[in-house]
Amino acid sequence: MTSIMEMPELVMEKIVGFSDFKAVLTLRQVCRDFQNFIDDLKDSKLPDSEISEIEIISKKDENKIILRFMHSPGDYHRVEYSEMENSRSFESEEEEEENPRRKTITDLGGSNVVDVAIRDLELVLRFQKSKLFTSYFQFDDFRLLNDSTIHTLPTRLSNMFNVSCPRIKTREIRMKVYDSSQILPILQFADPTNLSLLEICSMDNNMEVDSKEIVETDYWKKANEVHCDFHMSNLKVEDVCHFYNITLKTNSFNAKDMDTLKKAFLSLPEHSIYDSWTIRLKDFNESDELSNLWGPPFDFGFATAWHFRLKDLKKNVLQIYSEMDDSQEYNIFDFTIMGLKHVPNGAVVHY
Repeated sequence: MTSIMEMPELVMEKIVGFSDFKAVLTLRQVCRDFQNFIDDLKDSKLPDSEISEIEIISKKDENKIILRFMHSPGDYHRVEYSEMENSRSFESEEEEEENPRRKTITDLGGSNVVDVAIRDLELVLRFQKSKLFTSYFQFDDFRLLNDSTIHTLPTRLSNMFNVSCPRIKTREIRMKVYDSSQILPILQFADPTNLSLLEICSMDNNMEVDSKEIVETDYWKKANEVHCDFHMSNLKVEDVCHFYNITLKTNSFNAKDMDTLKKAFLSLPEHSIYDSWTIRLKDFNESDELSNLWGPPFDFGFATAWHFRLKDLKKNVLQIYSEMDDSQEYNIFDFTIMGLKHVPNGAVVHY
């Protein structure tokens, strides 16, 4: 009887070409020859994995690396690499299966968990032809754990994307960092060409970042939406005027800058009711100057607000709502689009 591996290469390529991503991964496990054949194929001959979201996470408290691949809601694969147990656990959930959730655990023997995770990720990304919707990265601080190799994961990923794997094409980049030095290296994992959203969160509530390096990147310039929960110093008003959605903290803006931002928001092309800016200003004390520029605000007692007409949305207005945060450290300015009918009685709508 002829072995499947004795078939002509063209036939073998057709089998792979007509199989989906999951089937090809299964074929790789049939035998060593089949694995080598698939690994040697050109990327163009492999099926699209059709992954929509990817998560790459390292956890210090568990000494684990976690890769999570989502195809659609309820259809995902989660792989955990445990340094403590020197194992790889594979869990999948598929909506259409009778037994949707399955989990298998493999002993990695003498293999290094970071090596195995990098090889697996590289293999999956070889199959990814369509753009991802979301890419999420989170790396805990392993610097004080001298006996762990997981601290090398970000560096190993950088090497992989620089040498053997194209950068991830994604619409959204989301990350959670323990130190500002992580931000730029993580950004380099992705291709900024089709980027629409950039979200950077900090594990350190007191983290402060000099904005100069970030705002000069293509990632910042190409995104339509940016959200940062840490304090950004040296931020210039022109660095944020192009966004449709913003969440940030800074102490860099004065009343004239806020007027420039108001004009920029009103000038955004093709307004949507979902456009919004939330800007937290530290030690802002120019409310009187704003009133001189914008006129007296409507006073809610605990907050104030100004209202401005929108040229392209006749039944809506821009509301700039101002209040102190709970810590009394930041003055929050919320730029939102609201229906004209929701403007408080007695409030002036400026043109």
